[in-house]
Amino acid sequence: MATLNEIVSFLSEPSTYGKPDFPVTVRETHMSFVFLHDDRVYKLKKPVTGPFMNFSTLAAREANCREEVRLNRRLAPDTYLSVLPVTLQADGSLCLDGSGKVVEWLVEMRRLPDKLMLDRLLETGAVTPGHMKRLVDRLADFYRTGARPPIDPRDHLRTLECQKDITRETLRHEGFDVDHRAIAHALNDLDCAFYAVQNAIVQRIESGHYVEGHGDLRPEHICFCDPLVIFDCLEFNPRLRFIDPFDEVAFLAMECAFSGAGDTGETIRGLLQHALADQIPDSLWFFYVAFRATLRARMSYSHLIDGSAKETSVWEQKTDRYVSLAQAALYSGFSVGSKMAR
Repeated sequence: MATLNEIVSFLSEPSTYGKPDFPVTVRETHMSFVFLHDDRVYKLKKPVTGPFMNFSTLAAREANCREEVRLNRRLAPDTYLSVLPVTLQADGSLCLDGSGKVVEWLVEMRRLPDKLMLDRLLETGAVTPGHMKRLVDRLADFYRTGARPPIDPRDHLRTLECQKDITRETLRHEGFDVDHRAIAHALNDLDCAFYAVQNAIVQRIESGHYVEGHGDLRPEHICFCDPLVIFDCLEFNPRLRFIDPFDEVAFLAMECAFSGAGDTGETIRGLLQHALADQIPDSLWFFYVAFRATLRARMSYSHLIDGSAKETSVWEQKTDRYVSLAQAALYSGFSVGSKMAR
């Protein structure tokens, strides 16, 4: 049986893909290894487990690969190509899409142009109102026609509570140079904000506004090619994809602010309100922003705790920046007459 390291080494070789003249770029995330070669991208799932996912078995990773392709074809139909096996041949060698015993599964994608990714456009200051209009129009179509699964409001609130509990447990871990006092204040204020908006969340669910969304709408998952492509959705747990569209774009707005484009959020919100003929209270919008910022702070801090952070200070700074964004949103949404005002 091939080990994970052996499979990663095999997939890192240009000869694996039959085009030895093209180099392979390897990127590692918390959940995957990604191999970029010529005009293709191959994603290998790690055998990881967590509160909302379990990739510990080969069968689970295959199922997840197939679900990733199915779901991402909603917004990136021409990007997600297939699910391919890595096989162990009779002579003990590894082969991509061979006839031997399957030892791992990959998602195969078309490679998208880096220069057209939203995160790159934000870095260079090249984002225009036209970009945002085009993006929101695509999202609005997606939300209007998307599946609206039955959701128990109590279960959804419990899922949010669970997320907050995991965030608190992760961020209370000491030993790294982050602002623990600011973290404690932000998480306490988030608890108060959550209590204040629960009825609004229930009302949104009961009035049918929740959809099966993308679930991980970040700038690095949006490419302004023609047609526009939105990829790499959250595929491993449907509960985390059942979402208020304004929660989803609040996540995007927060990440744009993290990249230095703080005014993008209100533009996105206003465009989506107009496109869907729908709106939410300011308090709910800012709760969504703060909630997403604390989740991203948790993810950043997790890299420090699990030892995967190669540059500790980078992830410490990211954690503090996300916490600051959460604090700013909570102050904007709940400062008047609230014990959260300081």
